[in-house]
Amino acid sequence: MYNRGSSYSRLRFAASALKRLDRELSRIVALVDRNAVLESTVAALTDFGFHAAWIAQPGQSGAIILNSSRLNAAVTGLVIRPGTGLGGRVLARGVVEWVDNYLKDDSIVHCSDYDDHVQRETIRGMIATPILGPDGLPMGVLYAGLRDDVTFGAQAAGIVKHVAEKTAHSLLIAERARYAADVAVYEERQRMAFELHDSIGAMLFAIGARVRGLSEQPGVDAGIREKLSALEQQAGEATAVLRESLRALCIPAEQQAFGSALSAACRFFEVRSGLTAELVILDVLPSIPDANFKMLLSAAKEGLLNVEKHAHASRVVVTVGLVRNGAALTVTDDGKGLEGQTSGGRGFGLDALSQAFTERGGQLTLSENGEGGCSFRAWLPC
Repeated sequence: MYNRGSSYSRLRFAASALKRLDRELSRIVALVDRNAVLESTVAALTDFGFHAAWIAQPGQSGAIILNSSRLNAAVTGLVIRPGTGLGGRVLARGVVEWVDNYLKDDSIVHCSDYDDHVQRETIRGMIATPILGPDGLPMGVLYAGLRDDVTFGAQAAGIVKHVAEKTAHSLLIAERARYAADVAVYEERQRMAFELHDSIGAMLFAIGARVRGLSEQPGVDAGIREKLSALEQQAGEATAVLRESLRALCIPAEQQAFGSALSAACRFFEVRSGLTAELVILDVLPSIPDANFKMLLSAAKEGLLNVEKHAHASRVVVTVGLVRNGAALTVTDDGKGLEGQTSGGRGFGLDALSQAFTERGGQLTLSENGEGGCSFRAWLPC
């Protein structure tokens, strides 16, 4: 009996230690991965005792989008418009709020899209609080819900608010870790570029020079001279390829950030729409002002939103490259073409963005593709 009891105690101790280790590993992973931070947050609230927890992050036009959840997977991608629902109200006011019976609360601007999910999940009480960044701007909204009859108070709201504050701190650390990783990658790429330049570059130069020297010597057979000339040309072509590869390796840090932001915009689009958005960066862009990068990013978001609202597309491609001594960004879809754009009209956001591009000497256009679909093009001089 003693041995069995001792073994059982050791097993319980080992299980407890493994749980602690798992929690610690999860915490460490969460510090360097944004998605892990969000998943850890909703898991912490449900482990604490809430029946459901979910997070909405900023989307287009002031809306927020549900994309981390311990609810039915169908809520992923649900767009919460400003001022609507409990989350929209919290986002507008910037403070934690709660309701004891969501579906019957008249203070909420109800929407059937939200109410249907709440009813399906049988959620009654709900708390929502903004996740605020160090600048006081919202990074998202954290929700927690119960299926029981409940009367929430400041204590329960304080718990959710505390988790939101920890989440904001972890997101900030994750962003710094991502930036540090990007810098480390950039530095490693630079080191590789220098090594290739000093080794392979020097070798190709020496080969070209020696071949040229041989071909210029008197008395060299015409056939041999022709072969030497071909070798010299090949060495020159290899040098050109190497030069382009070195340029690609030495992508400026600000352009890496631009590429990351474009990737994030494409991911948010995919979450909202369920469509695939492929990002293709064709060229290494020259150094251009941060404001221009931001305008190109805004154009990408506007183009993706246009596809989401009007195009009825199945696939989207976002390309960035150099055109006419400028940076060009194109959002191309395979939808209904301009016919699909007429019902929604030209929005204020597109007009304002077009004017901003014109003021900087750029251009913003929307045209139909010959093979179907539309291309939304943005261009700024470098």
